Amino acid sequence: MYPQMEILETQNCILRPITLDDVDDLYEYYSKPDVVKFLPIKVHKTHSDTARFIKSFFINNYERGRVGHYAVLLKKQNKVIGNVGFNNISQNATNGEIGICLNPDFWGNNLAYELTEVLLQYGFNKLNLNYIYAITYNDNIYSKRYLEKLNFTHNNDFVKRFKNSNNKTVKCNKFVLYRNDYTK
Repeated sequence: MYPQMEILETQNCILRPITLDDVDDLYEYYSKPDVVKFLPIKVHKTHSDTARFIKSFFINNYERGRVGHYAVLLKKQNKVIGNVGFNNISQNATNGEIGICLNPDFWGNNLAYELTEVLLQYGFNKLNLNYIYAITYNDNIYSKRYLEKLNFTHNNDFVKRFKNSNNKTVKCNKFVLYRNDYTK
């Protein structure tokens, strides 16, 4: 349906485009304050909030030909447990930012490493990106650790202001992996 969104597979997950059939599973985690506290969106209060979000952030970008986020379908449970992908880049982009959002019920299972690994393969080998980067929050030690294991290097720090959180600021870290430093 969206040729730029090639279906990807890892040991534990299938990555496929997000559809409106995923409303219940996405609502399950986007309705949790811990998940959205540093995202540019508010907590979803209804399934309609999630349906609107799916249409505007995922489907509209797919229809524009952008490479975006995938639904993370956990094979064992046949359940969408998150979304992961590039933050809506064009097919001829030279770099891309990876974003990951997982249901907290599945945090701590090393899935972020596995999912990022397959995105690196796709980004460098199929999309021919020159570099891939990720933004983490200073207090998210786990994200920094798995990015470093994948050969990302710390590039810089900056402060980000979140309008949806009463202008709260948070220290962010940018990690970058260049094609030349990619080992797979």
